[in-house]
Amino acid sequence: MMALTDDCLLYTGSEKAWPFREIAKPCPRGHNLEIEGDNGGPLFMSILTRQVESRPRIRVEYNARALTLIQDEAGRVHGLVVRIDGEERNVRARRGVVLCAGGFVMNREMLGHWAPEFAGYTAPVGNPFDDGSGIRMGQGAGAALLHMDECFLTIPFYPPASHTKGILVNAQGQRFLNEDVYHARVAAFARRQLGSAVYLIVGEKNFVQPNMLGGEIAAVADSIEELAGELGLPVENLVHTVRHYNEHAAKGEDPLFHKQADWLEPIEPTFAAIDITPGRHGNYVAFTLGGLDTKPSGEVLTMDGEPIPGLFAAGRTTCGVPRRAEGYASGLSVGDVTFFGRLAGRTAATAT
Repeated sequence: MMALTDDCLLYTGSEKAWPFREIAKPCPRGHNLEIEGDNGGPLFMSILTRQVESRPRIRVEYNARALTLIQDEAGRVHGLVVRIDGEERNVRARRGVVLCAGGFVMNREMLGHWAPEFAGYTAPVGNPFDDGSGIRMGQGAGAALLHMDECFLTIPFYPPASHTKGILVNAQGQRFLNEDVYHARVAAFARRQLGSAVYLIVGEKNFVQPNMLGGEIAAVADSIEELAGELGLPVENLVHTVRHYNEHAAKGEDPLFHKQADWLEPIEPTFAAIDITPGRHGNYVAFTLGGLDTKPSGEVLTMDGEPIPGLFAAGRTTCGVPRRAEGYASGLSVGDVTFFGRLAGRTAATAT
């Protein structure tokens, strides 16, 4: 998921995991800048900013805040009201306005209204100005909203990578997915489980502490029966789960969830259970995925599916390619900004 070298291509999601490997040939789909460490974002933004500022026909206003759109009686957007250096001004847009103001994860009131489950236990991650202002401006102009209750949520039980050789079980002591998927998919499936417990069961050989998640060690035992008792899980269920997994893992098989053979090996004592229940232990970060309904070319749509003349949007202000955490991969939101941002700009520039 993260390259600490200057490699530019990497696996960033569930490309090698089932069922996706059955749909498309696995290959590195993440494009990283040629820089060591997790420093691609700042480098990308510095290059982009320099390019924009170097073009004489582009005027950049940093100390400015967009307040609202200006429409005529027919609904066409002609500009917007902005505040620059404390003074409100009306700015005319002859071809159109493109909204790229991020999501709304930093607006706790808005998050509590649209996605109350996530507001209760997650830490927001994003730009400090991901306050939903772009979405609200579009909504005020008659735009339709999509998937406002959907958020990216992550349960990073790895790294260390060795934890992937453990199994995830719910309150019934049963596995519920293949553990080698991207951890946003883990979080999405964990939320659907009955009961209020999700544990990583791992053997002493592959257990490493501390882990990225910060999940709490809920129990340690020399037998699965003892471990189940300490966790309050159905003993027979957990015993069957681990026995079935170990028997097939020894043969490099996972008939239930098809985990890759590279991550399959029997779980042997001493056993440890790490509590990764969302909202109970560990660091759970989230950002919003819902936003304005748009065409791929950037036109913002009404509830009737009609474009709002003069209004375009891209990035997390829109409901873009990543619409649910279970299919997320690192970099998808960057694609929404770059690829679809470019399309929205081109569409606006050629508008009559």
